[in-house]
Amino acid sequence: MEFIRCKVLLPVGYLRDIAYLDFSKAFDTVPHRRLINKLQSLSLDSNIVEWIRQWLSDRQQRVVVNGVYSAQGLVTSGVPQGSVLGPILFNIFISDIAEGINGKVCLFADDTKICNRVDIPGGISQMTNDLGKLKKWSELWQLSFNVDKCKIMHLGRKNPRAEYRIFDTVLTSTSEERDLGVIISEDLKVSSQCNRAAGNASRMLGCVGRGISSRKREVLMPLYRALVRPHLEYCVQYWRPYLQKDIDILERVQRRATKMVYGLKEKSYRERLNDLNMYSLEKRRDRGDMIETFKYVKGIHKVEEGSIFKRKQSSKTRGHSLRLEGQRFKSNIRKHYFTERVVDTWNSLPVEVVEAKTVFEFKQAWDRHKAILNKR
Repeated sequence: MEFIRCKVLLPVGYLRDIAYLDFSKAFDTVPHRRLINKLQSLSLDSNIVEWIRQWLSDRQQRVVVNGVYSAQGLVTSGVPQGSVLGPILFNIFISDIAEGINGKVCLFADDTKICNRVDIPGGISQMTNDLGKLKKWSELWQLSFNVDKCKIMHLGRKNPRAEYRIFDTVLTSTSEERDLGVIISEDLKVSSQCNRAAGNASRMLGCVGRGISSRKREVLMPLYRALVRPHLEYCVQYWRPYLQKDIDILERVQRRATKMVYGLKEKSYRERLNDLNMYSLEKRRDRGDMIETFKYVKGIHKVEEGSIFKRKQSSKTRGHSLRLEGQRFKSNIRKHYFTERVVDTWNSLPVEVVEAKTVFEFKQAWDRHKAILNKR
């Protein structure tokens, strides 16, 4: 979500620095005593806190090398990985990390980001101060950062590219960073992510082809939909390609997959899609764009009012009442951002489509609408 806002704001002159912070062995180093103290400070039921304390207590571990065992040692830190409760306890432990931070802090498990505007007076100092506060939090709660893996990304052409430190170590500047499975580039272009997604999908398709001897559509297509296509569509509303070379590199994987089906190799791609009752990835992205727009407009995605889309104020009676207002922009790349590319299509939809009550109803209405258009 923060990167969608960045894409909206950068073309109008907002510059941002994003610090990617990495905890050192995060789940293994949570100190038990401090965790229990934090649970008690949240006024949890004393029986629950005591149960958790007992669950964490008296754990022992040892190291085995070439069949030789070390002496057992008492484990006084860490939350058990692979458990349901472990991630919950970790989230509770770091829940106050953003207190006193002026910038935008984004947390997901042990991934931490802090974002600040640097095109305003004091913006760089604010980021420096925020990093200092995170350092103090780290020292207080004995959860250290791996400074060698902490990075800073500068967004915007005129970004001053300031130097930041944490624990007296200069943060390395990065032009690309993997963020929750998506490659983020400082220029917010998507070619690197497209190449990575296509590569992962192609390798998975190769594994399917080598591991399955059958070429029946009933066997191959479910495997393609379950194991291959998700690589090509994960979070694609953020990184949807607009350059033809990027569109082609993704579509090429599906072309290859449909050719693997017995009896379809000599047919054209369009014929193969029709036989398999499938859509091109480009058409699926169109549908996905509208589904996500529906969720934002209807409030299914909980975001601050007006932070993503702005409602169009108009006295015209033609069209539906949920029309969106597009923004003016100078850069050609801006028109391909999610918040801009969906506006015209959404505004042109019939009333019966946009006024669907549920996502399921909207999908059905959209499919009927597209079917009618295709027959014209």
